[in-house]
Amino acid sequence: MSASADRGRGRGRGLGSWRLRVFLGARVLSTLGDQVLQFAVPLIIYTVTGSVSLAGLAFLIEWLPRLSSLPLAGVLSDRFGGRRVYATSDSVRAAACLLTVLALARWPGHTFGLTAALMALCAFCYAQTFIALESTIPQLVPKEDLAKAQGVLQIINSGSGIFGPALGGLMLFWVSPTQLLWVSGVAFAVGACGVSAIRGLGARPGVTGDTAEVSADVRRSVVGDLRVGIRSLAGTPILLSLVGLTMVANLMVGLALATGAPLTIGHFHQRDTVFATLQITVGVFSIVTLLSMTWLLRRVSIYRVGVLSFLVSAAGAAIIGVAPLFPLYVLGYGLCIGMTGLFNVFIRVERLHWIAAAERGRVISLIVLLNQSTLPLAGGLVALAGGRLPVQLLFLAVAVLAWPAYALLLRPLRTQAMTARPADPADPAVPVAVGEVGRCVLDAQAAPVRRVAAPRRR
Repeated sequence: MSASADRGRGRGRGLGSWRLRVFLGARVLSTLGDQVLQFAVPLIIYTVTGSVSLAGLAFLIEWLPRLSSLPLAGVLSDRFGGRRVYATSDSVRAAACLLTVLALARWPGHTFGLTAALMALCAFCYAQTFIALESTIPQLVPKEDLAKAQGVLQIINSGSGIFGPALGGLMLFWVSPTQLLWVSGVAFAVGACGVSAIRGLGARPGVTGDTAEVSADVRRSVVGDLRVGIRSLAGTPILLSLVGLTMVANLMVGLALATGAPLTIGHFHQRDTVFATLQITVGVFSIVTLLSMTWLLRRVSIYRVGVLSFLVSAAGAAIIGVAPLFPLYVLGYGLCIGMTGLFNVFIRVERLHWIAAAERGRVISLIVLLNQSTLPLAGGLVALAGGRLPVQLLFLAVAVLAWPAYALLLRPLRTQAMTARPADPADPAVPVAVGEVGRCVLDAQAAPVRRVAAPRRR
């Protein structure tokens, strides 16, 4: 009986268990649906309205709920269980996508309002699914397999960041941008059904006793964790420098993402299929740069890779700002977005040297919030200035900002950064997350720590 029970547990938990496979399959569909949605909505808004400002405002609306809902996401997962929150959030996103398609057909004159509402709701639900994911995985695999499971999840996140926009771009050859919402809706719906089918994950942590008492304990925990993170971050100057650099890098990337469709279609008068091809090309370039990491590390330190990628991204933003022709814009767009994956690896490897393991989740959650804050700022800048100034001037301004950021924050790290020091042969090799591309937004996946291996990383 005992041996049979052990075999049952082995089949139920572990990398080969059917429950984990179903969950990972649902995660693939969920992340693909999210990436197709993020590709389609700015395109829908610009092709219908022709307004750069509205495209920027949509980007702002997309990112604000992602940031503001992060603290609530942990509370909901703790109270109701990660599986239930995940399935509910994806079900809401599926229904929202499908209803928005029907509403756009019925009220085509309200395209911006309908799609902006869709993005706000889906952005809120995205934060819920991601935090729910973190609380569900430990229930699906034993502790010794967690690192491998996290590696598989990272591959899924990174691959979806490339293949989601690629799928959306290819489908534009046969369908309109609005019809891409059907693709996202179906992906969310099937993913939600898959997660709902997983049962027997155990009792929800902390959901015993009086509900009001539990709610008060959760609120105190959230506030306490936030205070710990603030104290640790404020007391470590090198972490503040890394946050400042990442905020500047995300501002450049945010501007590129928010204005990609308006500049390609409106300013340079290209077709929407050309914009799709541009997204695919930049995604492939991002993967190539990350695959070059092993070759680079044989010749230079991770710190120098970070310096090079930051400066090249800034140069790409400057090229976008002055580009008179579309091919030159493509070059700048590719450099600005494609090189940030390498910079992402640098900041994630470096900051783990400076965060105590017991405080890692709390501190990195706060860092993620700060890092992402310039993404909605980029959308807000485009929304405010897009109708008054040439959008390319914003890129020139941010490119100019990047140089003092390098001089004041990045260059001084050379004497302090652990990644700038020669590797100690006695230490384990520096783990590098080759797959961490996402949409090339730094820390865009509001994850606590995306594990890559052992002592030195993210």
